Amino acid sequence: MNLLAFCLAFFFLFANHTQPPSETPPPSKVSESLENQSVAPPDNWAESFLAQDPLNGKATVTLDEIRGQLLDPSLQKTVLKRHFSKVDANLDDRISFLAALLESDSTVVQQQAALELQHLDALESVIAEKLLKFSTSEEISKREAAIVGLRNLTIEESLLTERHWSILVSSLVSDEESVRDAARDQLRRQGARSIPLLLNALRDERTGLQREAARLISDILGSNLPDAPASPGATSKHTPAPIPMATEPFPEATIAKAAKRVTKPSSVRSLDDAPSTLVRVYYGTNRERMEQVEKSIERPTLYAILFLVLIGCIVFLLGYADSGSSFVVRGLLSLILLVAAGFTGLQLRSAANQYWSVRTGVEYGPRRDRDVAMHYGICDVSIPKSHVVGALESPLLGPEDEAKHIVLKRTEEMEEKEFYDSVRSQLASLPLESRGCFVFIHGFNVSFADAARRTAQIHYDLQFSGVPIFFSWPSRASVHHYFSDRNEIEYSRYLIKQFLLDVASRVESQRIHVIAHSMGADATCRAIAELGESGKIFDQIVLAAPDIDRDVFRTQIIPRLSKVSNRTTLYCSQNDLALHLSKVFNDAPRAGDSSHGVLVTQGMDTIDASGIDTALLGHSYYGDCVPILEDLRMLMSGNLPPDQRRLKSWPFDEQLKYWTFPDLAPLSSNVPTVQETGMEHSTPPVSN
Repeated sequence: MNLLAFCLAFFFLFANHTQPPSETPPPSKVSESLENQSVAPPDNWAESFLAQDPLNGKATVTLDEIRGQLLDPSLQKTVLKRHFSKVDANLDDRISFLAALLESDSTVVQQQAALELQHLDALESVIAEKLLKFSTSEEISKREAAIVGLRNLTIEESLLTERHWSILVSSLVSDEESVRDAARDQLRRQGARSIPLLLNALRDERTGLQREAARLISDILGSNLPDAPASPGATSKHTPAPIPMATEPFPEATIAKAAKRVTKPSSVRSLDDAPSTLVRVYYGTNRERMEQVEKSIERPTLYAILFLVLIGCIVFLLGYADSGSSFVVRGLLSLILLVAAGFTGLQLRSAANQYWSVRTGVEYGPRRDRDVAMHYGICDVSIPKSHVVGALESPLLGPEDEAKHIVLKRTEEMEEKEFYDSVRSQLASLPLESRGCFVFIHGFNVSFADAARRTAQIHYDLQFSGVPIFFSWPSRASVHHYFSDRNEIEYSRYLIKQFLLDVASRVESQRIHVIAHSMGADATCRAIAELGESGKIFDQIVLAAPDIDRDVFRTQIIPRLSKVSNRTTLYCSQNDLALHLSKVFNDAPRAGDSSHGVLVTQGMDTIDASGIDTALLGHSYYGDCVPILEDLRMLMSGNLPPDQRRLKSWPFDEQLKYWTFPDLAPLSSNVPTVQETGMEHSTPPVSN
């Protein structure tokens, strides 16, 4: 060991002596060296930067310039992301250019080309065209893969060749189930155009193809037959009632008239010659189930007496106006009596409507379930022949009349599994393009029955062909229970989150929309924001007059909503008295109140409805106004951006806009000008 240690020491000593000695510069030289290393950048740094990417300094570029940079390995990964938005070329040329790049050797270039096509709303059509070429391939594997890939895509009629039709029909008897299902869905979606080909297939020698063709002909023709009128007892909980929906847009005259600040639209829906329609809506709720509801005349009678007494007091007070009492005292007493009379009248109306209600089945009360249980089921709601778009017809005082009012006729509870199986079955019975649903979450001061009626009305007026669902949290359904409702909606937030997740994962819907109103939008936003990186679960998230802290919504909620939905839309108004009061109660402005400026931000479309809202409280315009219903219909039917939905844009800055309805300029206090949104205004009326 000593000898080994001696050898190692000798080796290192020898190595150190053989290295050339390092010259240590004097301190002055070290200082000079450091100064030389920290010299300022050269004056031509901008030229150097532009030399690396010459397109940086250009306002517009050509496709040839983009093509040239794609040949440079050091630039090709960023050129589309940086510069394609500046390309000066027509839309068809840009789409063709990007479509060709989908076959690039670079994966990054392919991905960026796909993103740009998506921004141009052309990705689906380009992919469909490419898959159509594969669908006519001689290789069976490519052909069948293309048919499966085309299952949920929209195909232009001009692209469907005779060979593609022939292969599609032959695929009905493929050995692969996924191929058979995809071919069946595509032929069913083409409707009557598929019938001649399927008739020809009946002459085919393959027995299986004959049987599949005959069944598909029956499915196509059966889906086009008019629905039979609903009769009492004709449906069971296992067989959802048909939901007839029209496909015509609202008449232009109706939209124009409603846009001129009318409270109620005057145009009746296009199905004005049809009998009363029975709409089936599905529900989830954490309200308590009322085992037995007494319908006693005592409560309405008591309220009627109180109402008459208060009216008598007011009359007496007005007769006392000539006495020597102080004008302030008389005015204060009059105000108190008027408020009391109004409150008593509302309570009387609620009690009387409950007494005269014609609905059957289970009842749900205003409080939460004691066992924290969820209840599921269906509601059958009757829409009268005389229904007016945007109206939620109900009796002012007296019994319900199906010929005049939207009536909740029956509520039936289901087990959880039975509920989701029923929704799934209802969706499966619809054409592929109609297999969507929306989930409505109501706001403050709403009973279970009114939530069901409103859901049916929205579904009917939107001409929505999918399945309507609503979640009803335990609102007290009374104007003086605001803080109780605030407590209940916070309690229900996690149940709303779980309900939305269950709908997304268990009903097999092609598209799921969420419509949340007022206080319900608060809990819904927070629930969805907690989903994190869950992917695009929802197609549309619609927030109508959300009663949520404006700053919380802007900074904590909006960035998360865009991660789980294809589009988020905010409807706001500066005439919303309910949100004005909520601001006072909560000491913070609300997101749905535009009286202090329209909330405009990235990741969300903002629609200002101030110009058409004339209701007393101005809070339920999302379901009352024809222009908004028409806008919702176009939004939910095809994910159309605002500039394709008859809306008028108002610039906020170079990138952001907000929108109003056609021929309706925003009110003067709501229009941000250059000075108001610039640095000169310390508190701009619009937040971003």
